[in-house]
Amino acid sequence: MGYKGRREAPRPEKASDGKAARQDADPFAPSPAAPADPFAEDPAPARRIRESRAPKEPGEPGRSLGDRWGDFWDSGKGKILVAVVGCIAVIALAAGLALRAWIKPPPLPEDQPKTTVKAPEKDPVKDPDDAAPAGPTDDELYPDDGYTGDMPTVSGNRREGVYTFLLVGTDMDDGNTDTLMVVTYDTKEQDVSIMSIPRDTMINERVYSRTGSIDSLAGRIQKLVGFKPDFYVKVELSMFVELVDLVDGVEFDVPQDMNYDDPYQDLHIHLKKGVQTLDGEHAMQLVRFRRYSEGDIKRVEVQQAFMKALIKKCLSLEHWGKIKAYIDLAMDNVETDLEAGSVVWFAANVLGLNGTPALNMGDVYTCTLPGDYWGSAWSRDTHMKQSYVTIYPREVVKLVNERFNPYEQQVTTSMLDAMSIRSNGDIASSTGSLRDTQHNAIMAVQRGEAYYDDGGNLVYGTPPVKPEQDEAGNYYILDENGSIVYTDQDGTPLTDTPAPPPDESLPAAPGPGDPVTLPDTPVDNAPPAAGADPGQPAEGDAPAPPTEDQPGQTPDLPVQEPDQPAPPPEPPADQPVDTVPPGWL
Repeated sequence: MGYKGRREAPRPEKASDGKAARQDADPFAPSPAAPADPFAEDPAPARRIRESRAPKEPGEPGRSLGDRWGDFWDSGKGKILVAVVGCIAVIALAAGLALRAWIKPPPLPEDQPKTTVKAPEKDPVKDPDDAAPAGPTDDELYPDDGYTGDMPTVSGNRREGVYTFLLVGTDMDDGNTDTLMVVTYDTKEQDVSIMSIPRDTMINERVYSRTGSIDSLAGRIQKLVGFKPDFYVKVELSMFVELVDLVDGVEFDVPQDMNYDDPYQDLHIHLKKGVQTLDGEHAMQLVRFRRYSEGDIKRVEVQQAFMKALIKKCLSLEHWGKIKAYIDLAMDNVETDLEAGSVVWFAANVLGLNGTPALNMGDVYTCTLPGDYWGSAWSRDTHMKQSYVTIYPREVVKLVNERFNPYEQQVTTSMLDAMSIRSNGDIASSTGSLRDTQHNAIMAVQRGEAYYDDGGNLVYGTPPVKPEQDEAGNYYILDENGSIVYTDQDGTPLTDTPAPPPDESLPAAPGPGDPVTLPDTPVDNAPPAAGADPGQPAEGDAPAPPTEDQPGQTPDLPVQEPDQPAPPPEPPADQPVDTVPPGWL
């Protein structure tokens, strides 16, 4: 076909036409190919790479994990997942840091100030400075021995990782302190030492007491062992019963038959000797039994053995699933000054969760406070002698420094308040200051070495004897020989001896009109008794002198007549005559 018109150049496209064309075009259609660059490299390798990375169908074999993640990320879900995981990680990290800050070893209490014992005031006359002793000796442990020093305490650098505790068990009935233990835990060496302290241990203040705070009790313990425990754990003994039942009982060898009934405390103990599994109630009977021939030291020994068996049972793997129950039980029955995070830290350390090996029961050491368990002293509470335990200072110091002392400084005997019971019943303290000011006074009065005057003051010496009165109203006392010494009303001897009272063994003189009793045997110038021969002398009388008619007598000798008494005067005519002869005075 031929060209029929004039050939014209193409007109430029209007803007409106271009816009309409672009709207009609497919927005997802590929762009027209750009003119080829004559200097470009062969595009075949790049094309082959793009073709190998081309997306494949989900079920198409050969898709890698990276391809799938790329698809997941391109879909937008991957971005959301990464954001959620990042938030969880941040929260977990914060929780871990917070938990790490919460579960941590407890801070140690600050060093306690020195306990100062008030020294008795010195008399410049009786106690001159140059005569005051430097300190008490074994023969001078007496309340007034002149000790004027302060009682030192252990302090300074601590051994790393060593913590001490005061473990107190309270009686279920009246809240009395029934069990006392000092515990030292070396968290680095995984070593535990437990020392039982008898509740009847004597100190300037009794250790066994239902009164006072835990802090004051810890102060008393310090006087026995030389240091004050860092923390305390007070356990109700009702928890003991529940804990034994929680681990399904504890197998134990009961050392002897135990039979005891106390209706007042509602305490009934009946156990047979031998190996047996004890539930909570029977375990409580075991640890509360006291009737041992060896005394209270045997009771402490049995308690320690059972506690070790119970701890071993609680830490066995079969009961690890009961840790939550342990914590709940402790929260209801334990009082302590430890933070909850510190308790968890100690528990984790015992189980070996803090990077250290778990605690081995072979590393648990138990012992009893060294002392004399057979002493007794007068008790004002019971008004009779009561059993007391007095410590052996040197043995205590040796044991404490080997097993319990948390300080690098050594404990010495001068840091202890060692009580002693003397043979005469007096008590004494190694500090030289006895807080019980009445005990020794009572003992002196009982021995007769002192007395209380009317004002209630104690006076040493023999009390004055109160005078008595005789029938005449005279005051007197008896001297050492039993002789009578007349005194005034206050007991002061008199210089002038008063007239003695009449002798009741002598008959009193008859008064006018009183009947008179004559003697049975006549005396001189008395008429003979009725029926007697007047010519014969009465029995006991001197024989009559011979007469002239009697032979054998010299008639030339004159007979001397005895003197005759004058006849009594005649009574008046109007007075009756007494026909009864008078008796002789």
